[in-house]
Amino acid sequence: MEDSKFTGRRGWMLKVALATAAAGVMARPVGAAETKTKKYTKERVGYRDEPYEGRTCSKCVLYAGEGECAIVEGKVSPTGWCVQWTPATVGGAAASHKA
Repeated sequence: MEDSKFTGRRGWMLKVALATAAAGVMARPVGAAETKTKKYTKERVGYRDEPYEGRTCSKCVLYAGEGECAIVEGKVSPTGWCVQWTPATVGGAAASHKA
């Protein structure tokens, strides 16, 4: 028997781990930008420039400020709304109503 601690199952697992890591490094081109979130057209997300039942872009978790949205192409109005609207403080309304 060999005394190396990298034989058998441990050696095989080490080789697989190293090969997987090397493949991941080689698959990404040098200088490749980080993946960007896909942006959709205003029509696709049902965007409109007026609020809906008090829901506005400025109160949405996807709104980045300065008219920028994480998922909508182009500028959006802080008072606008789309079907992807998600409250910026999920659960905040429940916490504010104490019994």
